[in-house]
Amino acid sequence: MGTETLSDEAGPLPDIFLTTDDNSPWRRRFDQIHIALRQRITTLQYQPGTRLDVDRLSEEFGVSRTPVRNVLQRMDQEGLVVTRHGVGTIVAPLDLEQSRQAVQMRIELAPLIGVLDPKPIDDVMVAAIRGSRESYGRILDEADPAFFASADMELHTAVCRMIGNPLLLRTYDELYYRTARLWFHYLPSLDQTGEVSIFLNDIDLIVAAAEFRDVKGVGYALRNAIYNAFARLDHFTRA
Repeated sequence: MGTETLSDEAGPLPDIFLTTDDNSPWRRRFDQIHIALRQRITTLQYQPGTRLDVDRLSEEFGVSRTPVRNVLQRMDQEGLVVTRHGVGTIVAPLDLEQSRQAVQMRIELAPLIGVLDPKPIDDVMVAAIRGSRESYGRILDEADPAFFASADMELHTAVCRMIGNPLLLRTYDELYYRTARLWFHYLPSLDQTGEVSIFLNDIDLIVAAAEFRDVKGVGYALRNAIYNAFARLDHFTRA
């Protein structure tokens, strides 16, 4: 087993999120399991309250219980799971107030992508941004929120490739996974066609900035997209 399950779910492992100061097999396994589990939580494959069985995950990934426990401990710190006595580790419930606070931080951090040692935009980055836009375009034919989540994670990964500051990358990435599933959870209750159309307009601005090799423009366009999306969601959740 091992890493094959990750490839089946998400394609090639996104190296941008791998630990760069430790290339040991142990660290790579940790990163692979961590990336796979948080993707499952974000795409709602693991719903809030789902119990994560250490033995089953150890068997699936072909590792001992220790690396799985270490990953779950990390995800507890990230707010994605909680450990309860007598129950074990479960996917964390959706916390609207904590999510709002995390979204506020994402909004403020997004412009810093183009300020704190950004990586120059190259053809590979532009292609990744365009590819995420194409994935969004197919959402109009897909009613499954998990498909929306996959496209959004594709865009997130493409944008993160532009972040040159390692601390900003880790912080921004963690905040994304703290907040994204809230949106996908409520999406079926919204006007999905209308929401996707708004998203496509926002993503077009990000694509245009990337094509102009304007990292600051990408950051500001992303900030507006995050603000607009969660402003609509905030109105819905307070109704």
